[in-house]
Amino acid sequence: MSAFDQLLTRYRDLCALEASVGLMNWDRQVFMPAGGASARTEHVRRLSRLRHELLTSDEMARTVEGASRWASEEEQAQISVLKRDIEHANRIPIELIERKSNVSSDAYDVCKKCRQDGNYPPLAQYYSELFLIARETAEALGYKDHPYDALIDVYEQGSTHAEAAQTLGALKQPAIDLVQEIQDKGKTIDSSFLERRWEQERLKSLMERVIGQIGFNQEGGRLDIAANAFCMHQSVGDVRMTTRPSNHIRGIVSSTLHEMGHALYEQKQRPDWEGTPLIGGVSLAVHESQSRTWENVVGRSLPFWEFFFPWFQEEFSFLGDYSPEEFYEAYSKVEPGFIRVGSDEVTYNLHILIRFELEVAMMMGELDAKDLPDAWDSKYGEYLGVYPLDDSVGCLQDVHWARGSVGYFPTYTYGNLIGVQIWNKLTSEVSDVDGLVRVGHFRPIMDWLEEKVYGYGRLMPPKYLVEHVTGSTMNAQPWLDYANKKFRAIHGLS
Repeated sequence: MSAFDQLLTRYRDLCALEASVGLMNWDRQVFMPAGGASARTEHVRRLSRLRHELLTSDEMARTVEGASRWASEEEQAQISVLKRDIEHANRIPIELIERKSNVSSDAYDVCKKCRQDGNYPPLAQYYSELFLIARETAEALGYKDHPYDALIDVYEQGSTHAEAAQTLGALKQPAIDLVQEIQDKGKTIDSSFLERRWEQERLKSLMERVIGQIGFNQEGGRLDIAANAFCMHQSVGDVRMTTRPSNHIRGIVSSTLHEMGHALYEQKQRPDWEGTPLIGGVSLAVHESQSRTWENVVGRSLPFWEFFFPWFQEEFSFLGDYSPEEFYEAYSKVEPGFIRVGSDEVTYNLHILIRFELEVAMMMGELDAKDLPDAWDSKYGEYLGVYPLDDSVGCLQDVHWARGSVGYFPTYTYGNLIGVQIWNKLTSEVSDVDGLVRVGHFRPIMDWLEEKVYGYGRLMPPKYLVEHVTGSTMNAQPWLDYANKKFRAIHGLS
């Protein structure tokens, strides 16, 4: 066995432990009975510790060193990715990892209960501890200019607090101005028919047909209903999604398309990279670029609904009273609201900006966790002109902080921007994309994405991949052009 094969053997032990933890966390949100919470926390803690010990062991270091001496160019790329993972793991004490695992597991269960009750205070003590852990993690990882740099770099290699602040800041006023103009001068769009007691399982079954038409391999994945929509990758042949129930049709429809974007990225990886460090999405922002593209750029487009709306009319007869154009306008209209995952495309980035500003303030000790609801409501009033009715539609709606995921939120907006840049490039190289979508023929689109994006896995850092695919670095202007053109037309503005 070659030195590199020995390295892959050790790496696949890590993959097996990571897959086990992932499956346990998926089960926790989909099927696990409430009584299993404490045992599940202990199981995840022990497996996470084992993975960390293997990753940071002297044996792993020696195996990496030995494999590096004779590695080919592709093998060197794999080793480079693994070295970054090892470097991060070595900088964080195992005690800190276990502490975060224990607190976040308990916090997640408390968060679910608090959300049901619309009552934030019991969660505050967990947030205080998790943001303290986030600051300690940043200190352990190290940073140049701002503690947040270390945390966002975990999710988006090479990004910084300054980049996040500049990128989100560039979108703030244009979004606020466009929303205000739509409210003041735009035509009124009736979307009330989209909110009703939808038959959730029926919608899910319909969406399984839709994502199959687009290209999701039903034999290599599954879709379930859970309180929080997410996607997890066990292997190329086992990609699991959940979709979020809601009284608005966008609940299951949009969240399914969103998670399908993640799932397609994982399913369309190179199969010969399975079990190597190159498998998987290169970063959260690039991953989000695909989920936000399929949810919004494609899934909230008129050609998409010209093809799929008859499917919905067959399942829900009252939709026969509406045309694809009327449904498209109602489904896509701009209207400030409380809930991030159910928001329109223009206000979405303002939801992210609010979370970014609040998590930085809490991590830096400028905002006490007990004061989060008031700070949250104040920013919603300032940026969106709405005031949450209770904490369940306010600061309790997301689970990221309960999981200890600090530094994650900006990648959603990054995904919006990168997604439009990639889509612009795709439409310049694939003939008549709107026409393809209009007749439900997605294969040429999937082929392009598989060649240009999905097939690269983790081969190159995210900033290099974006520039390689689009010819430019991430920037806000293409998304602003897209948003102005689309939503001015929908709302009848010049």
